[in-house]
Amino acid sequence: MKQFLNIAAGRTAAPIDDVPPVAEFRDAMRHLASGVSLVTTKGLDGRRQGMLATAVSSVTADPPTILVCVNRTATMHNDLLECRSFCVNFLGHKHLELSRRFSSSEARESRFDADGWTTLTTGAPVLEGALSALDCRLESAVEVGSHSVVFGKVLAIRVAPSAGDKPLLYFDRQYGEFVGV
Repeated sequence: MKQFLNIAAGRTAAPIDDVPPVAEFRDAMRHLASGVSLVTTKGLDGRRQGMLATAVSSVTADPPTILVCVNRTATMHNDLLECRSFCVNFLGHKHLELSRRFSSSEARESRFDADGWTTLTTGAPVLEGALSALDCRLESAVEVGSHSVVFGKVLAIRVAPSAGDKPLLYFDRQYGEFVGV
């Protein structure tokens, strides 16, 4: 039996037994276009790690805070929580091949071999050609189902000069690019 909190009233709503199946929920979420971000961290052992994320959001501008949803089975999940720092790199359409490299479970060690990488404040890897990069200190993490919702206080920001780069998008299990109307 599932119960949902009625935030406005501060009380629990009536039990709901009929929750949609996971597959149906995933199919519905495929219809939400999202920007593609590369979340990176440097583990306590010094190894650089990264994963693609579409569940990234601004939380507040003052203080600058973001959230990232990270599957608890992700290879970098525990390192991110232990080292307490990460960088969110917003990818452009020009990063399509990089995105494919990070979406594969093969050759994890060579993912960072190409492209230019640097660091800002926390030591987490920053993609030099990213549209923007937010270097964060982990403030808190909340477990929700299969994921941890990670909240990060932004300590440093790097914004690429606008050169007509378009963001890399993900929609209906396909990559695409933004086209203005």
